[in-house]
Amino acid sequence: MKKYLQILLFTPFLMAFQCESDDPAPFDNLETTGILGSWEIQDEVINGNISDMIPRCCEFLEFDPDDDIRDNKGLLTYNDSQGLVNSGTFEVDFDNQIILFIDNDDDEFLFTFSLDESQDILTIDFNEDGTDYTQNWVKIN
Repeated sequence: MKKYLQILLFTPFLMAFQCESDDPAPFDNLETTGILGSWEIQDEVINGNISDMIPRCCEFLEFDPDDDIRDNKGLLTYNDSQGLVNSGTFEVDFDNQIILFIDNDDDEFLFTFSLDESQDILTIDFNEDGTDYTQNWVKIN
């Protein structure tokens, strides 16, 4: 009986001195790029010419991390006001500032990217069917 009483007395002390982990939450490699989150198109330049003077809207990119925080891959969804949705995975080449997007139909789309200092404006450049595009996207969250 005395042993049980000692165990009951020691148990709270043992629990009081257990260490809690002060390790920060795991950090995804993609956090360093600044591209994670939602973006809305702001303007577009086609072959060096502004596509039109009407402000662009209602096209969105959503960059999300995947389950592996150690890789440079994530999930990307494009959608617009006409209901077009294109989803898939992306991989970032940090050295060359390039993103490879592979949609769910296995179509590949390669573009370069850059962010302004505040990481609020994402600029992407790509070529499609011999036409050069530069698009600016503003971060919405």
